[in-house]
Amino acid sequence: MSLFYVFSLISLFWVIVHVVHRLRKPQAALLPTLNNIPRARSWADSSTSVIVNKVLLRIQTTAFNAKHDELAGKLKDRRSRSLRKWTAAFYSIGFGAGICGLVIGFGGLLWLTGNSLFFQVFSNSAILPSHRKRDLSSSQPDARTFIQPIVSRFIPGVTVPWAHLPIIVIAVCLCQIVHELGHAIAGALYSVPITSLGMSLTLVIPSAFVSFPTGFLSSLDVISRARIIAAGPWHNLVLWVFLAVLGRTTDLVERATGVGNILVSLGWEDMSNVGRVVVGLDDDSPLNSVLKVGSVITALDDTSLADEEDRWSQYLMPQIPSDIPWYGWCISQEIMQTSSSDCCSEVHPTLDYLCFDSLGYGKGCLNPIPILSMSNAQFRCQRGNDCDDNAVCAQPDSSASILRLSVQGQDLILWNGPKKEIWEQVSVGRYAPRFWFIPTNTIAILRDFWSYLQMATLSLFVFNLLPLPFLDGAQLLNALLDYVRPVSELGVDEESGISQRAPAALWKRRFERLVQFGTLGMILLYMLLRVGGTSL
Repeated sequence: MSLFYVFSLISLFWVIVHVVHRLRKPQAALLPTLNNIPRARSWADSSTSVIVNKVLLRIQTTAFNAKHDELAGKLKDRRSRSLRKWTAAFYSIGFGAGICGLVIGFGGLLWLTGNSLFFQVFSNSAILPSHRKRDLSSSQPDARTFIQPIVSRFIPGVTVPWAHLPIIVIAVCLCQIVHELGHAIAGALYSVPITSLGMSLTLVIPSAFVSFPTGFLSSLDVISRARIIAAGPWHNLVLWVFLAVLGRTTDLVERATGVGNILVSLGWEDMSNVGRVVVGLDDDSPLNSVLKVGSVITALDDTSLADEEDRWSQYLMPQIPSDIPWYGWCISQEIMQTSSSDCCSEVHPTLDYLCFDSLGYGKGCLNPIPILSMSNAQFRCQRGNDCDDNAVCAQPDSSASILRLSVQGQDLILWNGPKKEIWEQVSVGRYAPRFWFIPTNTIAILRDFWSYLQMATLSLFVFNLLPLPFLDGAQLLNALLDYVRPVSELGVDEESGISQRAPAALWKRRFERLVQFGTLGMILLYMLLRVGGTSL
C-alpha cells in the first residue's frame, strides 16, 4: 500500500466525517417559528456532543455520569464494605506498580539515550579490516557489525505495513478505553464524580478521556489522589498480563490437546511447511500481474520460507540476518569474457541485460532470466572452485536490486527494486482457507490484532508513566513529591504580611519542570540518534 493511497483514504475519511457532521448539524430557521412547533435537536443539546474541527473529531458525553454515581454510591455503602476493601487493595497495588513504572520508564529512557549516544560517538572510530578473503558470502552484510536497536518501533510504513494501520488504531483505541476506565473506577472509589467522558481522533491517532471536576482531585489526600492517577496505567498493565497469561495458557492447552489445530484445520490449511500464503496485495503493486491472493511463495532468493520463523520480514527488511545463505551461479568463462560491461555503469539497470560480477574475471552484462532460473545445485556456487574448470562463479552486481520469488506452481518471478517495497505491498500468512467463502486474511488479521493489542497496552503503561506534561507520570510525580515533603503553595511574608508563593513550592515546581523538560529532551535526542544514523 503506497503512501499516496493511504493519504487518499485518510483524506476521504475526513471528507466523509465533515459531510456527515454538516448534514446532522441543525440549520437556523429563516422565518419565526411558533412555540408549539418542536425545534430540531442538535447533538450538543443531548447528553452527547460531537466536535469536528479540521482533522480533529471529538465525541463527549455525560450519559454515563449517573452510572458512575451509582457505582460510587455502591462502593460507599456499608453493605459493600468487602467490595470497597478489595477494590482499594487492587488500586493500592496499582499505585506501587505506577511508582515502579515511573522509575523504570525514566531510567530506561536515560539508559537508551546514553547507550545510543555512546555508540553513535564511538562506533564511527571502529576500523574494519580492509583485506579479507573474497568470496560471494563475504558480500553479505554481517549483522554483528550493526548496532541493533533494543526497542522495536511499530511505525506504519516504516516498521509495519500501511495496511496494518486500521488494526493498530482499533487496538490503541481499546487500550485507551481500558486506561480511562481505570481512572473512572478509582475515582468512584473515593466518590469523585465525573463531568464527562469521551474519545477523540486526531488525524489517525485515537485517544480517550475522563474529566473530573476541577479541584476534586487536589482536595483528596495524597495517597488517594495517587491511586486515581496510577489506575489508568495499572489497568493497561493488568490487561497485558491477562493477554500474556491467556496466550501462554492457550499454547499449553494446544500442545497438550491439539484442539486449536483441529478447530483451525476445519477451515484453514497450515502452509508453513511449504512457504507463506499471500493474504493481501496492494492494488497499485507491479506484482499484481504475476501474483494473486492465495498464492504460496516458497522462497526469497535462496532463503526458504518453509520455516516457523518470520523469514519473510527478516529477509525483506534492510538488515539481513547473518544465517541467511548467499549463492552465485556457475557461468562459462568464455561468456563472461566476451560479454560487454556497458550496463554496469547504468544508474537504473533493467532485466534485459544485468551486470554480473565474477571472482577474478571482472564484470559482464548477461540476460539474467535463464541464469537466475537455474536452481539445480550443480549450477550454484559460493567460491570459484565450486564450478568446473571452464566456468566462473558469479552473481548479480551489488548495485542491482534483484530479488527472486519462487512461487508454487508458477515460473520464477524476478523483482527489480528495493526489497522493502515487496514487504510493503504484499502481506503473507501461514494459513490458506479451505473454502471460497472464508477470507484469506482472516487469521492474519486476528493474529496481528492480538499482537498489536499486547504491544499497545504495554506501551500505554510505560509511556503514560513518563514524567511528561499532561501525562499521568507528571501528575504521579507531583503526588509523590507532596507525599515525601508536603508544602504549602502560599506563605505569608512576616514583614509585609502579604501572601506569596512559598520557597519550598517554588523549588518543587522547578524540580518538576526540570524532570519534565529533561524527559522530553531525552526523547527528542533518542529519536534524532535513531533517525540520523551515524551522522551527528
